[in-house]
Amino acid sequence: MAEKKSVLIVDDDTFVRTTLRDLLAEAELELSEARDGEEALESIQKDQPDLVLLDLFMPRKSGLEILAEIQQLSPTTRVLVISSLDTEAIVESALEQGAVGFIAKPFHPIEILAAIGEALN
Repeated sequence: MAEKKSVLIVDDDTFVRTTLRDLLAEAELELSEARDGEEALESIQKDQPDLVLLDLFMPRKSGLEILAEIQQLSPTTRVLVISSLDTEAIVESALEQGAVGFIAKPFHPIEILAAIGEALN
């Protein structure tokens, strides 16, 4: 039996975290959450998840700063950025820094599930 893939949801918005958790509840994934960059980095250092769903606009540290730190801490962890900040420059910057994809908020459930499936395979 294959080992469950692990996904860390990083967003300061409780509603978004809950929505993503509910959406992914049926998938055979190990889910965890972080409310900000500091929590995310602690979790990544400890658990090294397969995938991080990362918001860009959060308190204390920007998602782009966190993305750079994830690349250092856990180079095999893939990062899918999910953000309402979807200007071309921001999307380009996230992808250049190693994100495997970018989903704009508000997202459609089918779109996010497809992107997560692709990122994990």
